Amino acid sequence: MASKHWTEKEKDKLLLKAFRDLETRDIKSELAKSATPFTELQNECSNLMRDKDFANSIEEYLRPRSIVRRAVKMFFTYIAMSARAKWDDVPPAIRPVTARGWFLGRWLPTFLIIDGPIGRFLNSPESPLNKTLPIASPMLDAARNFLQNKEFYKLRNGFAHWGFDWEIVGNESYVVAYNWETDLPIIKLHQKEADAFHIITFSIIEILNSTMINPKL
Repeated sequence: MASKHWTEKEKDKLLLKAFRDLETRDIKSELAKSATPFTELQNECSNLMRDKDFANSIEEYLRPRSIVRRAVKMFFTYIAMSARAKWDDVPPAIRPVTARGWFLGRWLPTFLIIDGPIGRFLNSPESPLNKTLPIASPMLDAARNFLQNKEFYKLRNGFAHWGFDWEIVGNESYVVAYNWETDLPIIKLHQKEADAFHIITFSIIEILNSTMINPKL
């Protein structure tokens, strides 16, 4: 989503497709039930920030934690460079490896930032987002719950500990995360499922950034 300018309507469609790609994982989310999940989550976050007390509490949280804004800036920088890679411009002999690198280059920062600054912004006891919000926020609650999904964290841990591999079965590609201590696989996701996790997570980060972390003036 970082390689071109997407309209909100296009982002809604992309999110809905991503949730469809995760249907076999039995992920139940209010975001997936919405016809316009990106738009609804963005509007909900924008409405929260219209409450002056809440907006002040967000700024008070972020002021001594500049790492949150720095991390998000580096996240978008990393993603933008990864998205510009032209894996189909390389010689055919190395094209499969380059294509895998293109996907991994997008997935790694997405999964790692969630267990760092963004995860703390959403879930730490000090964060205003983890307290009573000034308005009902079902989409934001759904976003938080999605990022706490057990399968998401299994994949995230595999990437964090560099315990993952890429498997080809017939014409299908899978990413497999392994447990360091047991040397056994802990989760195996089809390429489209892993990319769906990335797309949904990227969208959540994009919305949090534009409405709360670095709101447009």
